[in-house]
Amino acid sequence: MRRIVLASTLALVAGHGIAGPFDQIHSVEMDNKRAEAAAQAERQRQADAARAQQDAREEKLRRERLAAEQKARQVQKARQEEQQRLRLEQAGEEKRLRARDEQYEDTQRELQLEEAKLRLQMLKAKAARSNEYIDAELRESAAHTDVIQSGADATRNVSSGAKSLLEDSGEAEVNRSKKLFE
Repeated sequence: MRRIVLASTLALVAGHGIAGPFDQIHSVEMDNKRAEAAAQAERQRQADAARAQQDAREEKLRRERLAAEQKARQVQKARQEEQQRLRLEQAGEEKRLRARDEQYEDTQRELQLEEAKLRLQMLKAKAARSNEYIDAELRESAAHTDVIQSGADATRNVSSGAKSLLEDSGEAEVNRSKKLFE
């Protein structure tokens, strides 16, 4: 850059050798100002380029940070959705198990109720049969009593018949003996 400024200054000085010293000074000053302006413009361009590069790096970092944040949000969202899905699945499984347990308990209650009904029917049948057994025993006892009564009646009848026979035999003997003596 300095070479360019120096070369342009020398070219101006040599080209204006004929002009007056003030024109040459003015010309050199103008060339210096132009060179300085060009150098300033070059520095500005380099600064702008550096700033543009810095801005590009910052923009890239910002985009990367935003992408990382977005990815982290997506990962968090996916994790939450997975947790929600697992909670729903677990709740469904618990509901299914609870329903199965309730169904099992209902079946157990039904079986217990049926068993109690059968036991009650058995007791009723046994009670009804007990009444039949009692009635049979009473009939047997009545029949036995009738047999004893019949035996007693028969014995009494035999006794009465024997008595009548003896009385009639005695009267016949008395009558026969009366006939003998008469």
